[in-house]
Amino acid sequence: KLAEINHIAVNYRLSGAYLTLEKLLEDLNNPSSKVDFIKFCEKELEKQKNTLAKGTYRQQLSTITKLKKFKNSILFQEINNDLINELIIHCKKKLKNKDTTIQTTLKNFKKFLHIANKKGIRTELNFDDITVKSFKGDRTFLTPEEIKILYEYRKSKFIFEARKNILDRFLFSCFTGLRISDIQNISDKNIIGNFLAFQSEKTGKFQKIKLNESAKKFINSNNEFNGSYTNEHINRELKFIAGACGIKKNITFHVSRHSFATNFLIKGGRIENLQKILGHSNIRETMIYVHIVDSIMNEEINNMDDIIN
Repeated sequence: KLAEINHIAVNYRLSGAYLTLEKLLEDLNNPSSKVDFIKFCEKELEKQKNTLAKGTYRQQLSTITKLKKFKNSILFQEINNDLINELIIHCKKKLKNKDTTIQTTLKNFKKFLHIANKKGIRTELNFDDITVKSFKGDRTFLTPEEIKILYEYRKSKFIFEARKNILDRFLFSCFTGLRISDIQNISDKNIIGNFLAFQSEKTGKFQKIKLNESAKKFINSNNEFNGSYTNEHINRELKFIAGACGIKKNITFHVSRHSFATNFLIKGGRIENLQKILGHSNIRETMIYVHIVDSIMNEEINNMDDIIN
């Protein structure tokens, strides 16, 4: 208890705030944002709510929710290498998170710890002691045959209206490459003739792409999508739809973007045009899809063995 009292006193002194007996007792029994890292994260995220992109805000809020499930309270004095390792194990073993998801959690943890350290809150482990590794993301994509299967399922008389609406969004992205964050913001104002014009939520860039005839099939007569669904609900339903269609791949909405990019190149599209459509700042991001297509082509050359073997 003496160590906790001393820690609270130090935090107040560093932040220039006056510590009363009442505040001391309150922070001992119910740690405030000056003492509790999770409460600090919530307070800082609320401050940034109107300046962050919606997707970024949701991602960082998800990290805070994850921290709450990991521990009810994380005192600044508890932040050390052991805690970070426990968090990684919790994400991997209990939550079954992939490496990329775990590193995103660490990146957000590091961000809020950086803010705290800049405000004079001292921790055993500083923000620059946390290393965030870079992993190649999952590049699952659908083949043209699998996209056709989904399209046939969409036309079925037995599909629920809500699932059809969700599939419309997914298939639209399979033919345009749009992220889910941009799909959610599309309205008739964004469609001008045969073109789709929008500001990317993730990058802030203005993009203009031509709509092919296939993409037009998935928006209604008002140039909008039917219904309103959260990202989480969309991803849950997509897993059900994939299972119902016999597609044994881990389907999330982002698979539609990978599917567009991969099939665009297989059909003879140019890499520099794909970069513009996807809104990539660096062509190295786009080159990942070239490597995927190359590996497919290299594998298919073995099919020639069937001629005489």
